Amino acid sequence: MKALVINGHIKFPQISEGKLNKTIFEESIKAFSEKGYEVLETTIDNGYDVANEVEKWVNADFILLHFPINWFGMPAKTKTYIDTVLMSGYGKIYAGDGRNNGGKYGTGGLLKSKGMIVNTWNAPKETFGNEGQLFANISMEIFAKPFNAALEFIGIQAQPTFAFYDVFKDPKIEEELKNYKEHLEKYI
Repeated sequence: MKALVINGHIKFPQISEGKLNKTIFEESIKAFSEKGYEVLETTIDNGYDVANEVEKWVNADFILLHFPINWFGMPAKTKTYIDTVLMSGYGKIYAGDGRNNGGKYGTGGLLKSKGMIVNTWNAPKETFGNEGQLFANISMEIFAKPFNAALEFIGIQAQPTFAFYDVFKDPKIEEELKNYKEHLEKYI
């Protein structure tokens, strides 16, 4: 079995150097390796070959994409990677939106794998689902739905999202990494 682990962190000098996302990347690779996966790796900020990336997506049994949340979305360079690789994968990753084959919208995906979104936040966990907070009526899974829908659109069975919270002001990295390892153990 093969796993594709994608580091979507984009370096912003003196603001976000990417140490945490590098650690998440390394821990993810280790977890998949321990489960017997052959690990395919991509660090978006280092550049990539689109044709090779399409093949990685096609050949992976599990795709894990992690990135920081910048201004309530993925970094622009990470979004460009997703757009470019998936659009270039027409006929291999997806074959239309599903309706061209008599199906429903969103059923044109050709991949038969699992996937997971992992993200890092400056926001504390209590920002989600608590009255008086920015995301009072939104859980992490609701926030992550567009990302998971993109996976599902291409045939990937999305696993529950994992988030690292408050990574600048009140980081609890060791505790979060422990929880992350348990999350991976459960879903990969």
